[in-house]
Amino acid sequence: MNKHVNRFYRKFVDEDVPIRLYHEVISLHESPLSWEEASKKSNDLPKGWFELSMLNSRDRIDFTKEFWLSALPYVPHIHRFLNSFFAKLDDVGIYLTQLRFDSPFDCEMVYSLRDDSCFFHGLPPCNAERVERLAEQFDGLIPEDFLAFLKIHDGFSKHTDTGLIKMKNLMPTYRQLQMGMVDESQEIICRNEAVDPKDLIPFYESFGEPSYQCFYALWVPGESAGNVYYSSMEKIISDFHDRNTWLENLAFPTFLDWLVFYLEGIET
Repeated sequence: MNKHVNRFYRKFVDEDVPIRLYHEVISLHESPLSWEEASKKSNDLPKGWFELSMLNSRDRIDFTKEFWLSALPYVPHIHRFLNSFFAKLDDVGIYLTQLRFDSPFDCEMVYSLRDDSCFFHGLPPCNAERVERLAEQFDGLIPEDFLAFLKIHDGFSKHTDTGLIKMKNLMPTYRQLQMGMVDESQEIICRNEAVDPKDLIPFYESFGEPSYQCFYALWVPGESAGNVYYSSMEKIISDFHDRNTWLENLAFPTFLDWLVFYLEGIET
């Protein structure tokens, strides 16, 4: 595991300077806990994750990569990127974390970059029934590739970023944004044209900023809605009209294209 993972989960900034991010941290890939013991600590721990933690680091990386590739829709450039991304990892680990002595344990899968640049971490996946209900809640507007990713991780972020919004919070966040947008007199603008807030479905929240990446129902560059950057401070969304400026404007034709951008941005 790289230094950022060790600092974050093992509670040390330097050798002699402890910080208390968690009351207790258990790295299952280094722990002698049995399945019965581990599952009692965290009800959300998938058995497959526990079994993964019993393998060596190389096998953990390879098995996790194959799961991603099988779970996500096949898109050649996306799969090429994911093969490259997983080749840059030095480990995939499973952690149980407890915030306070009386808190339940949460579990996370951690992706450690070999070059010490940063790490990514994801929460346990959603089951197919819950994903289907979410799609129905939003009348089929949420792209299939995002729904597929929920079956890998329901919540995913880089280092200390807020990251992908958990499935149970998607509708509340959407409604909260609608209320905030409606209460403001200033319209949301894209290229001097007003945008209906109901057409923006947030799926990613930036840490420390009132900004989101949102599926935009009225922009369908392919088979499903593209996604744009929304700044609630400036009341603007990405200009998606010129394909040549999509990336610099943070406009992406698919969720997976956004995910590649997010995984590529590994600087801390």
